[in-house]
Amino acid sequence: MLAADLEAIGVGQGGDLDRVLEFAALLTKWNAKIRLVGPSDLTTIVREQVVDALGFALALAQLEDDAFWDIGAGGGLPGLLLAQHFPDRRFVLIEPIHKKTAFLQHAAQVLGLANVVVHTGRIAPDGHLEPPLAPSVAGPLPGAALSRATLAPEPWLATARRLVGPGGLVLIAVVDGLPDAVANDPTSSAAGAWRWTVPATGAPRALFARRING
Repeated sequence: MLAADLEAIGVGQGGDLDRVLEFAALLTKWNAKIRLVGPSDLTTIVREQVVDALGFALALAQLEDDAFWDIGAGGGLPGLLLAQHFPDRRFVLIEPIHKKTAFLQHAAQVLGLANVVVHTGRIAPDGHLEPPLAPSVAGPLPGAALSRATLAPEPWLATARRLVGPGGLVLIAVVDGLPDAVANDPTSSAAGAWRWTVPATGAPRALFARRING
């Protein structure tokens, strides 16, 4: 079912299906204890949560950015899945709730995701992290940001553009189209759009990329 669903949304097999299912099993186990996603069995998590989150891979496959913030990373949807799918790219997962970052750190270790950094914190309205990343975190800060469901499109773009800065990229997830205020935002330019439908539910999804004007 996973292979068929990923083919249906255009992602192909989403990398190694066994590794995707290993992540889903970890998420299901921890979800029973600390509520990472809505109460769900493994099949529901795979077909509704995992497949939906892997829709982000449609965008990353066409973008050249090599490092991404995942703000409000929650249960690793999509950050950990994208790190599996794109092992040559770097993902910095930001989540304010300690028990959720405990899961993210555990899952990244179990899955061998050396391209993932997990940080307990939040993004402030001015685009700074509270608290900031530890000095020991190596590598340049990402110039692209994504979030599956942290803020509505307009405040998300306003906040994320301060995080990534001029020339940076912001991915905006919506059910259908962009609000006019975002589509016509003078501080950014359209950089791509992708749509898919979650096969198990028929729910429409859309993802829009905005490049911050320099």
